[in-house]
Amino acid sequence: MFDIGWSELLVIAIVALVVIGPKDLPHAFRTAGQWMAKARAMAREFQTHVDDLMRESQVDDLKREFKDMTRAPELDGLEGELMTGHVRDATPAQELTKADAQAVPPIPPAA
Repeated sequence: MFDIGWSELLVIAIVALVVIGPKDLPHAFRTAGQWMAKARAMAREFQTHVDDLMRESQVDDLKREFKDMTRAPELDGLEGELMTGHVRDATPAQELTKADAQAVPPIPPAA
């Protein structure tokens, strides 16, 4: 991003020494270091929040996809009926299950 080499840093240090003076130079470096630390902390916090938002959105999408893939099509209208309290006696899926259970002979107990 910024291409600053050793020669440019040397020129900046010499100019800072002349302009600020040798007496106040350590204080100026300490202040600049504190500003850099604050800027890095803010950037790290921002990056953490962005990563958390992306992770949450991806988890929500994955949960929704998993729920859609594992949801039986026969149960689409049943959830609304359960919430309102109006449930029919038997849905076609339940009737199919009862018919299948009667068609399969019971397994004899092991001797």
